[in-house]
Amino acid sequence: MASSPQVVVATRLWVGASLGEGEIIPATASQSHYLRNVLKISEGGRIAVFNGSDGEWLAEVRFSARKGCSLLLIALARPQVVEEGPWLLFAPVKKYRLDFLVQKSVELGVEVICPVQTRRTIVRRVAKKRILANAIEAAEQCGRLTLPKVAEFSPLSEVILSWQPGRTLFWGDESGGGVPALRAFGSDLTKAAFLIGPEGGFEESEREFLTAQSFTKAIDLGPRILRSDTAGLMALSLWEGARG
Repeated sequence: MASSPQVVVATRLWVGASLGEGEIIPATASQSHYLRNVLKISEGGRIAVFNGSDGEWLAEVRFSARKGCSLLLIALARPQVVEEGPWLLFAPVKKYRLDFLVQKSVELGVEVICPVQTRRTIVRRVAKKRILANAIEAAEQCGRLTLPKVAEFSPLSEVILSWQPGRTLFWGDESGGGVPALRAFGSDLTKAAFLIGPEGGFEESEREFLTAQSFTKAIDLGPRILRSDTAGLMALSLWEGARG
């Protein structure tokens, strides 16, 4: 008796191709290795795939004679939806902590990830591809249908001076001059962004610059001194909690 196809729908992969019924999508070398050697999915096993614009599709795994594999799209499992969320601006931290920050912020629903250069930022180069890879992995794991936009590493002043109207920027004021975050949020829980400074904190000139903007609000994240990555995730968590 023939065995039934193995169904591993908990496994999700992001793909860069357009999705539609009957389409055959070639898996990347790393995806093929993951499916074949890590998950040990058998021929005909089923997983879910998404690309951020065409919804989530049930796909059948087909292995080639070599080490690669392809994905036959069978049916639409979830239609595409708009996944709006807060933006996260932050002074980059070192690699493993940056990886963690990106992964968890994606799980918390960020729409835009924006590393910024402040006067006290220690990290001078940011690997955008590494950020995107971590974002993809987190989106696959948490069930999102979209990937966040990853902005270029830019000076804080440039980002602020080109700000889009209609979105409040809450920035973490480590000097203690901010309003408690939940109180600062108020009842308008629509479009928000969060700015977390470097480990040494913002310089006074930067605080003055931020305070002078009509769309910014300084927030206090509590009595403890938080690492930059912890502060970013706390701000996002408080926002998600406030939205219910």
